[in-house]
Amino acid sequence: MIIFNGVGINISKGKRRQGGGRRHRLRRFAGEQSRTGSWVLRGVSTQIAAGESVAVLGLKNSGRTEFVRLAAGTLIPDEGSVSRREPVLPMVDLGRAFDRGFTVRQNIYLLGGLLGMTPERVEGALAQIVETAGITTSIDKYLGGAPALSRQKLAWTIAMATQAKTFAVDEMLAVGDPEFRERCLEQIKLLKAAGTTFLVATEAPRKFEGFFDRAIVLHDGVVAADSSLADGLALLRELRLANSITDTAETKSDPKARPELEDGF
Repeated sequence: MIIFNGVGINISKGKRRQGGGRRHRLRRFAGEQSRTGSWVLRGVSTQIAAGESVAVLGLKNSGRTEFVRLAAGTLIPDEGSVSRREPVLPMVDLGRAFDRGFTVRQNIYLLGGLLGMTPERVEGALAQIVETAGITTSIDKYLGGAPALSRQKLAWTIAMATQAKTFAVDEMLAVGDPEFRERCLEQIKLLKAAGTTFLVATEAPRKFEGFFDRAIVLHDGVVAADSSLADGLALLRELRLANSITDTAETKSDPKARPELEDGF
């Protein structure tokens, strides 16, 4: 379903390079783009088969989010290529696409359109979206006053209404209050059973016990392991322990890293 072939992504210092923009892409293709920065991922090659559910693991700043964005096509690689059998729906910060100055109804059309739904498809799914999200009575109210939890539930419900065959998810596989999260998990399990593909960057894969078929562990810009979830979690624990030991050693060896003591005590 998704093939990474020698993929690398370089992030400029101080400003994350976005994947969109015609002028930006033309500058990169013409060799005019500055390459100062650091390689978050480099030389990454792997495949995601149709119907698989894959957990993307790694320490902080390991490139988990960049990996799923590359898979979905919302981030363009600086080297290598990512090919997809069909469009991959990105569930990455979907709530940021909402406009607080629009009504709930208008925002459903807005996000639905951004996720590839035609106005006719949104219209057909509208009643189910607002019912599932629990906002039937608020559909023509402005979104500005809606709490974050309600916006998360709305964004998740719209994403599910697209009926996509492949999802690239950054953390938010299930959202909302405990009852709604249970409904989320029930629905994604049904989708998985029907052959839907999931690629999920997550810090807490144990929350989705029995859901993932395998794990990809990212470390130092490369795929450190492509294994079962149990083996991936074991490696992640080792990496966290090694990182903790390194941080402790650096703190002890660097006086500036230790807090200042006052009054000679």
